[in-house]
Amino acid sequence: MYRLLDGAQSPAQAMALTGTISLQNFSPNFSEVLWLLLYWQGKCPVDDHSLSGASVLWSDILKNPSRSASNFPVNLTFPHPVPMTGCVALVFGGGPLVEGEVTMSADLNLTYEPSSANSNTLIGLGGEYCFGQAWGCQNAAVDDTMGFAVPITMPAGHLVQLYGDIADSTFDGTPNFGPLPSGTAWGAVNDFYLLPGGCGKFAQNLNSQGFPNPVPLATLYTWLPDNALPLDSVSLEYQIPPGETGKASLQKRVEKIFYVPVAVNAGDCVVVIYGRTGNGATDNETQVLAVLAP
Repeated sequence: MYRLLDGAQSPAQAMALTGTISLQNFSPNFSEVLWLLLYWQGKCPVDDHSLSGASVLWSDILKNPSRSASNFPVNLTFPHPVPMTGCVALVFGGGPLVEGEVTMSADLNLTYEPSSANSNTLIGLGGEYCFGQAWGCQNAAVDDTMGFAVPITMPAGHLVQLYGDIADSTFDGTPNFGPLPSGTAWGAVNDFYLLPGGCGKFAQNLNSQGFPNPVPLATLYTWLPDNALPLDSVSLEYQIPPGETGKASLQKRVEKIFYVPVAVNAGDCVVVIYGRTGNGATDNETQVLAVLAP
């Protein structure tokens, strides 16, 4: 817990976040860590292990399917500063999904300033979907041709930035998970669209828990209306070396700045499409926030 300025009663705004996060895996077992930078308004919590009442300032995800170190740079600037207070905490949790030991470390610098009023808001666009096995994540699909599309209903404002990261990883090749990819390559598709007027068919394709059902990836793109606006597209691919397995973790920073703000009406929809190429089992996760100015 970090108490800056006069604590939780001090409005402030973040200008940049830079540094490095890392996940050292001491076993060949799959592991993952979620990183969160949080803030509280009004009063700092007495128990810094409680996240009750916290708002998210930043989130990243790291995944590692092998005995190695995953180091990931954080180099974010906020041309439209994001709101925070003087009560801030860096929270990270996770580790091996089955067994093993990991070390998580962070070396981050937050640039901020006092602010009497910051009316920008953050909207979470994250999700996690598994391919090549029938369990895990928020939903899963065995069929490699399937995809998932997450609809997020938006408030009114102007979209000025997307930021965060994407981690698309295999598992570790043990019987605890689905098989490793084979062949020449595997990859993942992560597409962001703005749909004026509502979420359409995407809102009708949710299960009882509110997560999307698997649909053929090609079909999901036919559901996009003609006026759908592409916001960002992140494609990742791993070329499998001859004679080796397809075990790998693919990470990519997301930082899309809209120098011409995108007008968003209340009830418009952001749809995030998850797809994959190749075969085998993968865990595809997006930790992305949208900055919405008035």
